[in-house]
Amino acid sequence: MTYIRRFPVFRVVLGTLFLLLCSVLAYAFGFIFTALVFGSAGALISISLPLIFAPEIRHYLEKLGRFSFLKNPNFTDGQKKKAFINNLVGAVYSLAEGKTGATLVFARKTGLGETIETGVLIDARFSSKLLANIFFPKSPLHDGAVVLQNDRILAAGCLLPILREVKLDPPYGTRHKSGLSITKDTDAVVIIVSEQRGEVSLAENGKLLVNLPRERLWQILEKLL
Repeated sequence: MTYIRRFPVFRVVLGTLFLLLCSVLAYAFGFIFTALVFGSAGALISISLPLIFAPEIRHYLEKLGRFSFLKNPNFTDGQKKKAFINNLVGAVYSLAEGKTGATLVFARKTGLGETIETGVLIDARFSSKLLANIFFPKSPLHDGAVVLQNDRILAAGCLLPILREVKLDPPYGTRHKSGLSITKDTDAVVIIVSEQRGEVSLAENGKLLVNLPRERLWQILEKLL
């Protein structure tokens, strides 16, 4: 309940209920016209809610859909998971040392089909060489994000939307804002490599951790993936 109260739609629903209550009270006391006005206003707002608050409603439904029994865990083999994280961390810091900008989006329980459709389908097993080729500055895919699940690269060159409420102070720009934005609407984990500073950041659940050392990134990924 506390979570829902944070959003504007909650206050609009309360206002609508108040109008309907006023309509019932007015009718009970014989104020038919007043009851009709309040009732009509409440009905119009109720009909308009799905249109006005479509993004918020979608956000709530997506949050409610994050139940552990809906999908199997990403990794069922612990050794396979550790090997993947080792390769991944090595590849990420190799990009960081060369100041090659990159955005890696890890799909978990929330489907990222819409994001994948904005890019180029790859569906290949993860490798550091493949990642380096995708984010090579002259590659046509280097400006977009890579979407991964388990140890596979699903798509590259994907476009991530930037939410209006996501605001970051310089020097963090578009790459960090878009990476942070997708974690507000999904349970994705995003790794961001800064092109200017060679820093590695991680976004998850609407929070951004910046300038992570190698060991810290490894620990976080082992917990989240």
